[in-house]
Amino acid sequence: MSRDKIKAIYVSAHPTESKQKVAANVGQVCRFAHSMERGSTVVMYDPAERLYHIGTIDGPCMPVPNPEAITYTQTVNWGETAPRDALTPASRNSLGSIQTIFAVSDEVMSDLHAAVNGNPPPATSPANDESSDDEESLAATYDNGIELIKDRVNQLDWEDMERLVAGLLKAMGYCARVMPKGPDGGKDVVASPDALGLESPRIIAEVKHRKGAIGAPAVRSFIGGLRTSDRGLYVSTGGFTKEARYEADRANIPVRLLDLDAFVRHYVEAYDKVDDETRSILPLTRIWWPA
Repeated sequence: MSRDKIKAIYVSAHPTESKQKVAANVGQVCRFAHSMERGSTVVMYDPAERLYHIGTIDGPCMPVPNPEAITYTQTVNWGETAPRDALTPASRNSLGSIQTIFAVSDEVMSDLHAAVNGNPPPATSPANDESSDDEESLAATYDNGIELIKDRVNQLDWEDMERLVAGLLKAMGYCARVMPKGPDGGKDVVASPDALGLESPRIIAEVKHRKGAIGAPAVRSFIGGLRTSDRGLYVSTGGFTKEARYEADRANIPVRLLDLDAFVRHYVEAYDKVDDETRSILPLTRIWWPA
C-alpha cells in the first residue's frame, strides 16, 4: 500500500489520535513495509540479555491472515550478536533500546561489528570524571529534548496550540476552557480556580502561534482589555520584542509573557499532571537517567 492508503486506514481505525501521532505511526509502518528490503541489515535489541541481534532480511513484506488487524511480517536470518556493554557510549546512546524503526549510521554499524568480533570498547574516562561527564550529557540531552519538543510545537495548528495552553493551565490546578471565536478579542483561553469562573484570580490568556515576534502595541492592547482583578497570560511561539516585555513589566495588572522556550519548559515540568486529551496533542516520553 502507498503511504496515503496506509494513513487513511490508520486514521479510520484511530480517529481520535492527534495528527502528530498519526504521522509518527504511519511513518513507522511505511519504513517497515518499504524501506526494509530483502538484503537489508536489521538490528534488534534484547534488554533481558543486553544483546543486539544482527540479521539480514530474507524475504518480502508479506501479509499475515488476521481477522482483527492488518498484519505484515518480514523473514529475517538472525546471525551475530553484539553485547551492549562492548559498544561505545555514542553507539549506546544512538541505538538505545530500539523502540522505533530508524536507520543505523555506518559508524554505529562498524561499532556493532567490532563488538561481535570481541574487540574491546575504547577506554573510558577516569572514574572521577564520570560524574561531570554524566551531568554534562544529562544537560545536553535535556536541552536537546526541549529543542525537539519546540520543533513539534511549531508543527501544531493554532487550534491545537490554544488547547495546549488550556491543558497546561488545567495541569497547574485551574479550570480552563478555550473561548469561542467572536468579537471579544484577546480572550483565547480563560482560567479560574473554580469551574464556574466566579472566583479570583481569573487568568485571561491570549495565544499567538506564528513566527513573528509580538510587539508593544499588541501587548498594550491586551493589557487594556483586562479587568483590575484579572491576571494576564500572553503566549507567543514567535517570541516578544524588548518593548513588548517592557509593556508587560510596567503594567498595573500582573501579566506574564511566555515565549516558545518558556512555554515548553513549563509544559515539561507539568506533564505528569496533564490530562489525556492534552497529551494527545503533544505526547512526551520520560527518559530515565542514572543518578
